[in-house]
Amino acid sequence: MLNSVSAIIVRKKDNKVFIGKRSSDKKFSPLKWETIGGRMKKGELPEQALKREIKEELSVGVKSLSFFRDYYFDKRIFKTFIVELEKEPTVNKKDFQGWGWFSLEEIEKMDFCIDCKKRIIDYFKINL
Repeated sequence: MLNSVSAIIVRKKDNKVFIGKRSSDKKFSPLKWETIGGRMKKGELPEQALKREIKEELSVGVKSLSFFRDYYFDKRIFKTFIVELEKEPTVNKKDFQGWGWFSLEEIEKMDFCIDCKKRIIDYFKINL
């Protein structure tokens, strides 16, 4: 199984989650919404991988990070964490065509790749 990491990035003051819309030139799931994350490199711990991915994709550091749960999809394990950012992100426009902070009601209506929507909804079930 391949190990990947996924962040449910939360903004507690208004109970919203940050997600990105994949660029149209992406081979897999173009123009679909997703959580921030990616594949772990050899020898990398999940927390290290997630901090690296967030820095690469959002140009921001992590304020807090706590393990949420593992999700399995297509021979991959997604180690999923609840994350708060140090400041507002500056998105890498090469990776994303759209992005923002969204409520549960907005997320329920959006088109996501793989099982990203389930991860976010699971978070909201526990934290509403």
